[in-house]
Amino acid sequence: MTAAGDVWRGLEAGAWHFVDCQFTDVAGAVKSVVLPAGQVEETLRYGHWFDGSAVEGDARSMETDLLLRPDLSSWGALPWAGPDGQRTARVTCDVLTTDGQPFPADPRGVLRRAVQEAVAEGLRYNVAAAVQFYLFRPDGAGGSVPLDRGGALDPAGAGIGGEVVNALASLGVPAAATSHAAGPGQYEVVLPRLPALAAADAVLVCKFAIRSVAQRRGLQATFMPVPVAGAAGSSLRLRQSVARAGGADVLGDATAEWELSPAGLAFLAGQLAHLPALCAVSAPTVNSYKRLGGDGDGPRYRAWSRSAPQAAIRLPGRRRRAEPLPVELELRCADPACNPYLALAAALAAGLDGLRRGLTPPPPLAADWGARPAGAGGALEPLPAALGEALAELERDGPLREALGPPVYERLALTKAREWAAYQRQISPWELDRYFESA
Repeated sequence: MTAAGDVWRGLEAGAWHFVDCQFTDVAGAVKSVVLPAGQVEETLRYGHWFDGSAVEGDARSMETDLLLRPDLSSWGALPWAGPDGQRTARVTCDVLTTDGQPFPADPRGVLRRAVQEAVAEGLRYNVAAAVQFYLFRPDGAGGSVPLDRGGALDPAGAGIGGEVVNALASLGVPAAATSHAAGPGQYEVVLPRLPALAAADAVLVCKFAIRSVAQRRGLQATFMPVPVAGAAGSSLRLRQSVARAGGADVLGDATAEWELSPAGLAFLAGQLAHLPALCAVSAPTVNSYKRLGGDGDGPRYRAWSRSAPQAAIRLPGRRRRAEPLPVELELRCADPACNPYLALAAALAAGLDGLRRGLTPPPPLAADWGARPAGAGGALEPLPAALGEALAELERDGPLREALGPPVYERLALTKAREWAAYQRQISPWELDRYFESA
């Protein structure tokens, strides 16, 4: 990210004409206030007033005066100028009350509180995210089709991956890798390992960069988990690691089975224990459950494994190099439609609960589990089959509700309950085709 001194020098030199101040509502939608660059200093000092009902999403109940305060550590600039040559920077903002205190329903503030709680226990929570998405192009008949017919790691897309990487670098986020994913027109951008708050910021920047590049090419980018029936779903893979204040790996023990320390096993067990409720936050749409529990490569069970795709948590192998990488736990139930601040806050709270209670996880799924007869290896608990089921699990999960805080939980629960109820009232084309004449 850009250093504060570089930001001030750029502003004084007139490097940017406008600043796009971004934040998210509870559901994860990006909101934006564009300011003339000359107002940034005053905004940093006093905040910029806005209508706080925008943070509540569909749970909007009243007009609330709130303030945006930019976090200069998230500053970046668009690599291209507007039609008139004017340049725009972007920055992630914290949401404050009018007396300058953190707004309790600000998703970024929720993650900051969770991280501070971990720091108070001597722990640092780091995350490397991989964002998947689909690109569509016009079909010439008023509709759209996937950009290409490529598959995993195919060299398709006419260099769009490189353009996204360049845009991310300009915006202050160096991408670790980009590639074509399994679905037609599906891509993945891998982000570097960062402290949790910066990692969630990076996911928002990544989505912003992808949408910007797509629009400039006349394409449509979507982070909908399953936009193409029968094709691979899009995930937000979260590789989590935990370190002591001095940098020592908490989760790993090279001498232990699976290279997991007792703390690593407890952290894993905590996330498994809270996984059904965690799905409501990390897979928060009706469409999310077309990926979870489906026939594709999405996770299906409340289980962990080294490589079985049905497991919701994976233990990736580690590359050997001069400085060993920390042990990571890859959370696979999240998708890019989620609010990354809330998803990481809930995941961290679940892991910390496991640490505090000294929980023990069940045995992992074997790599060849999917080839075994049904019922082999003991009973497995499936992930929630629908958004309504996940919301009910979240309502029963005290530690995760506490991590979100009452203001966020109440708004999220109301927004998603309305979404679920609206979905249930819909009559789909599939129902009409199947039942209109035969019933």
